[in-house]
Amino acid sequence: MAASTPPISRDPAPALELLRRVAVLPAVLGLLVAVGCRQGATPEDARQQAAEDFGQLPGLTGSPDPRLQSELARIVDEGGTPALLAERRIPESENVAAGLTHLFPAEEVRSILAESGDIFPPREFTFNSLQLEKASRFRKKYEVQRRQVRQALGRGACNFGIRFEEGFAADLGFIDLVRLCARLEAFDAAESLAGGNLDAAADSLGGMLRLAACLAGEKHAIARLEGAFCRTEALAVLRAIVEHPKAGRSHLARMAKLVRRQLDTWPPDADAWIGDRALGMHAYEAVRAGRVVELLTEEEFKRFAEEETLRDLPGATRRNVNEDELYYLETMRKIIEACANPYYKRRALFESIRQDLHHKRNSTLFPLVAGRLLLVDIEKGHVIQARDRANCEAWSLGLAAALGKERPPYRINPLTGSEYEVRKEDGQVTVSGVFPEELPGVPSVVVPDLAGDAPSEGGNVKG
Repeated sequence: MAASTPPISRDPAPALELLRRVAVLPAVLGLLVAVGCRQGATPEDARQQAAEDFGQLPGLTGSPDPRLQSELARIVDEGGTPALLAERRIPESENVAAGLTHLFPAEEVRSILAESGDIFPPREFTFNSLQLEKASRFRKKYEVQRRQVRQALGRGACNFGIRFEEGFAADLGFIDLVRLCARLEAFDAAESLAGGNLDAAADSLGGMLRLAACLAGEKHAIARLEGAFCRTEALAVLRAIVEHPKAGRSHLARMAKLVRRQLDTWPPDADAWIGDRALGMHAYEAVRAGRVVELLTEEEFKRFAEEETLRDLPGATRRNVNEDELYYLETMRKIIEACANPYYKRRALFESIRQDLHHKRNSTLFPLVAGRLLLVDIEKGHVIQARDRANCEAWSLGLAAALGKERPPYRINPLTGSEYEVRKEDGQVTVSGVFPEELPGVPSVVVPDLAGDAPSEGGNVKG
């Protein structure tokens, strides 16, 4: 029995559009104009130097406002400035990311990922014979790279070296690369499932989950949320494994270990928003330099153009930039502190922020950058985080019940604030109450009830 809807959309574009903040007019050009090309420097050198200059937060550090200085001091103590976030590094021999960097030509990764997306099933992880052949051919074409990914995943840690000091212009090409590597593992799993080799499919699933965790472990909102989408695809593979006719206790036990490992190493929700705040601080330096237009997404650019306010935007945002940034930093501090609680307990805070901005909308006190650019729809990112967590918790609960094991310590859904519903009936374990859009009587998680089966069934248990 399949879930009524995919737990999280596999297309991140709508949810991440406002967080991506890809410039309509190239941000690189804006930075070059703001700082100026140094004599003898290449455009790339000048771009990096310009971004790094903004990343040192010269406008914020030089502000005479004691309230801004107080906020800055707190952020420095937390290691949350762009420069401080960029300092964390791992030796290449220990870094998964270092083993992935040169697998594909950088300029081809996005198109190869798009090709894999055309092959990946849109809902359930099932393939007819033609679809399986296409997936197999794609996987074989990049089999050398897939095996190198497996080797890289044997390293103990992962850090993609995000250049936070470049703000929203930082290169995030590693995200497409990781998503592509996970898709290769997914297609390998599809072939293994078709051949009845569930242990091999579980190996591929383990690789997918590790790749998802690598993305989600970055202190960057886009990487964190893309990690959630990657994990959704991995859990679709998990579902196909547990629903396979040959699935036995050992396979379910292995799935349970893989999911529990994800939950036990789950990064704090706050990490993503600490990184997002650093990007916001960088953005205010661009505002001070009169380059706010280069921060706009395509949708925002069109909206300001339709309002006939695009020409006035640089001057308007510069006029109150200190008050605007203070509002942003104080609000982000509240949001980050609220991450100590599950999402359903944060909803009231997001509503209060919306109401406050609404009341200020026609006032000169309205924080234009915070209210119309940086804080817009930020709650959507928190919802995605909560859905990701609830999805994994539900699978952990379902697998434990199907094995007759002690219930994991997950009772209240972090997305909804309601209790999960775990039931055993008709030889199945079902978990409901996971997503608000569930259809009545259609649970999100369904696992064959093997609690009474002999422990030796299905082969040896792997970790």
